[in-house]
Amino acid sequence: MRRSKFSSDGSVVLMSGAASVRPPAAAPAYVACNAAIEGLGRGLAVELAPVRVNVVAPGTIDGNLWAQRPAEVREAVFAQYGADSLLRRVGRESEVAEAVLFLFTNTFMTGSTIYPDGGYSLR
Repeated sequence: MRRSKFSSDGSVVLMSGAASVRPPAAAPAYVACNAAIEGLGRGLAVELAPVRVNVVAPGTIDGNLWAQRPAEVREAVFAQYGADSLLRRVGRESEVAEAVLFLFTNTFMTGSTIYPDGGYSLR
């Protein structure tokens, strides 16, 4: 990443998860890890400026991670997440990728966390 005193072509996007703001039961270490990544993003934004640093914190996403789990577990988790989120469904990997691309290309965002979580963090 090229960096000068007044501008940078660089951007870093870290991945966290919506559990940082809506903790599930019996998962305090997972919640702490997600929250720590978001704090790290803010700290790095200050430390590395003008290189931009942001965080994406998705909710449950129907993708490779869940495809490896048994169908009955996946279906139960997806149903519960749909009931718990405002958009009533799990997300797609492409929706998270679009959020990452937005942060890579928006040259005026730094130190921010965005939540492509279908409104899960709001309930």
